[in-house]
Amino acid sequence: MSQAVLITRTAVAVALAAAAAVAAGQAPAKDEAVVRSLFPGTGRVEAKDVILTDAMVAHIEQLARARVKERLVTFYTARKDAAVLGYAVIHSHVVRTKRETFAIAFEPDGRIRKITVLSFLEPEEYKPSERWLRQFDGKGARDRLAVGDDLAPISGATLTARGIAEESRWLLQALRTAVGGAR
Repeated sequence: MSQAVLITRTAVAVALAAAAAVAAGQAPAKDEAVVRSLFPGTGRVEAKDVILTDAMVAHIEQLARARVKERLVTFYTARKDAAVLGYAVIHSHVVRTKRETFAIAFEPDGRIRKITVLSFLEPEEYKPSERWLRQFDGKGARDRLAVGDDLAPISGATLTARGIAEESRWLLQALRTAVGGAR
C-alpha cells in the first residue's frame, strides 16, 4: 500500500472519529485540550454543532456588521459540575493569503473572556501580540469591536487586526443567536 493511500485513510479515520465525538456531544481531544486551557478547572467539555439558517445569518450579519462566511460553527461549553464556566469557539480564516486559527473564550454572559491565536501561517510580523488581543477581554455585544474605534490598529498588520475584529463580531453574535443562555 502506498504511503499516500495510508495517509489518506488515516486522515479519514481521524476526521470520522472527530465527527462521531462531536455528534455524541463530546469535543475532539485536541479541541477539548484548547477549551480546558481557556477555562482552568473545567470538569467536562461539551460540543454543539450549529448550522446557521438563512434567517440566523441575516440577523447575525445585521447585528455584527460583518459577513458570515461559514454556516457550520461548533461551540464548546466548559462546565464544572452543573455550572457553566463559559463557551468557546475555535475558528480559522484567511488573513491575506494564509490561514490563522484562533480560539475565543466567552464568559457565561457572552462577553469575550480571551482570544488566543493557535496557528498563524502569515509572516510573523503580521501576527497580533498578546497585548493587542487583550483589548477584546470583557467586550460584549454592545461594543463596536472596530479597529480605529474601540480597538487600536496594528501598524503594518491592518488585515490581521480587521480580520480578528470582524470574525469576533460575528462569532459573538452567533453565540448569542444560536447557543442561547449567553446574553
